[in-house]
Amino acid sequence: MVLEILNYTLYIILLTFWFSTIPVAFLTLIRFIRNRNILIEKDLRRIYNDPIIIFQITTRSATKTKVVERGIRSIISASREVNYKNYKISIVTEDENDRTNFNQLKNSEIIVVKRSYKTNAIKKARALQYAVDYRRNKGENTKKIWIFHMDDESYVTNQTLLSLLKYIREGRGVASEGPIVYPLKFDNANPVTALAESVRPFGCYDCVSQMTNPPPLHLHGSNLLVRSDVEDMIGWNFGETLAEDQVFGYKIYEKFGVNGLGWHGGILLEQPPLNIKDHFMQRRRWILGSLQNINRFPFWHKFKLGFKLASYFMGFISGMLSTILYVSTFVPMVITSVQVLIEKSEYNPLTWGQYLISSFFPFVFPQTTNYLNSIAANHIYNPVDLGSFALLLLFPYIMWLLSYQIGLTLNLRYNNYRIVKRISLHSYALVLSILLGLLETFPAFVAILEYQVRKRVKTIEGLPNYDFYVVNK
Repeated sequence: MVLEILNYTLYIILLTFWFSTIPVAFLTLIRFIRNRNILIEKDLRRIYNDPIIIFQITTRSATKTKVVERGIRSIISASREVNYKNYKISIVTEDENDRTNFNQLKNSEIIVVKRSYKTNAIKKARALQYAVDYRRNKGENTKKIWIFHMDDESYVTNQTLLSLLKYIREGRGVASEGPIVYPLKFDNANPVTALAESVRPFGCYDCVSQMTNPPPLHLHGSNLLVRSDVEDMIGWNFGETLAEDQVFGYKIYEKFGVNGLGWHGGILLEQPPLNIKDHFMQRRRWILGSLQNINRFPFWHKFKLGFKLASYFMGFISGMLSTILYVSTFVPMVITSVQVLIEKSEYNPLTWGQYLISSFFPFVFPQTTNYLNSIAANHIYNPVDLGSFALLLLFPYIMWLLSYQIGLTLNLRYNNYRIVKRISLHSYALVLSILLGLLETFPAFVAILEYQVRKRVKTIEGLPNYDFYVVNK
């Protein structure tokens, strides 16, 4: 009786989540169609009424993180090609060696965060706040100066720069973002993590709606353009959080309303995590940061963020169970069908395959398998029941597959790959789609459980409350 109740409860939870993906998929499609011509700015006319832009690269060490030099060169190159001179490169670092190694750069400054500096912010936000205070002392936090935030690996193009100039010129808001694509070091990354990064550029179609119809549920820490007086006003002193940019975006909305945020449409090139551990730790940090922030927001914003986090969490569970359901339901059916075709043969190797499947699943998933077997048995005699669910969920499944294909197309746009390699990469993304989905949702599943443990056990040896893993660049 207890097992039946558990199985029934599990069934209801899964159905609720599976069917909740249908309206989400429709919303995703609507935003893709609506924002497809807004995502990337195409009007790149050069008009010479240039504002001042400070390109700020926030890093732990520009000397040790070699990709920072690549980003600096991209700024200089893009500015030269569009004949833009009213800029400065600001390297905010914790490494004193950067003063020596980068002091020859023109139009640049090295801001070393002092170890003695104390503020309410932690980790990267501490460095960001230090830069705000530094500019304030120099009188640079004014309406005439804009800050363009970049990560270690960020790479500026001509299109990026012209889009920023246009956005500032038209006065559409005090802060804005643009799409980020991940073509850099694509061949150096683990093939799985490189393909898994396809979902992020597609997510930028949603980012357009988040920024043009605020408040946003998230904010990119890079490709973020902010007027310097506004950044001074809002600041980065948000306490112990690993997702300071998320709070920053909401604070701008609170202060300036729906017209305070916008979309500049300038593409920024970056790189995928180079290995699976980096991929996991990057996603884990985002989720932990959101969990740390969720109680800062009012009810409706908290509800939307909670639903998003729950979708990540349940996405991994449903993905795992869907895979088990698929294998335990359809594989035995295929084996049985093939056996019928070769049953007259003296050698029947499929018997072993059927034996392994029928033995493995009850052993590993004893409670769930009984229910799945009942679905499988029902499906054999009445395929309409299971087929009805499959048809209802077909649309969100197709949208999910398309998200990786469209995102991969955006990522490969700046790679000089031949058509054969492009086709092969798209094929790999399709074949590995289930694995990519599990890889994307597993960090959220772990982080949410981890966060709940930390709330109950304040001090766990080797498990700091606000750790910040630095990915390889």
